[in-house]
Amino acid sequence: MTAADNPNLVCLGPAALVSLRESLERTLGDQAAPLMQEVGYASGPEMFQSFKSWLNARAGIADPGELDASFLGPMVSDFFEEKGWGAVAIEKLGDSALAIDATQWAEAGSETTAAVPSCHLTTGLLAAFLTELAGDDVAVMQVECLTCGDDRCRFLAGSPAALQRVFDAMMQGRPYSELLTTSQ
Repeated sequence: MTAADNPNLVCLGPAALVSLRESLERTLGDQAAPLMQEVGYASGPEMFQSFKSWLNARAGIADPGELDASFLGPMVSDFFEEKGWGAVAIEKLGDSALAIDATQWAEAGSETTAAVPSCHLTTGLLAAFLTELAGDDVAVMQVECLTCGDDRCRFLAGSPAALQRVFDAMMQGRPYSELLTTSQ
């Protein structure tokens, strides 16, 4: 689905996303992150509707819930890559979370000196997108970011309660990698 297919969609390039984030961070400091997350969250349902249309056109599947789980990650990756965000890899972590990894991500830009992960809009967008997909509340937290010099942007997705436990433990100095293990 393109903006021509849906006049309610507005397309912004990666440079605009990075400029918006950087401008808000300069102007608002710590208040920029929740504002960007709110904008992302408001964008998630429309992004999900775009994904549904894309999936139907691409694979003839009208309801993403009908997609075999083994194909969900690759299809979501193809969708985000075609929309200009970047490819993602989705991995189950333990019994309570997913990791969504991107080695190139539109919102990250080229800065590598940020003190904290900076893909605030993405965090909200993914939370709303995954909530629509799951039919239940999904929280998203970014734990690694290209802007911090990490090799990837990594977002954890799970129930709000599970991610709150991860966040609380991280605030006590424990790395998230100790809290969630890859399930086999």
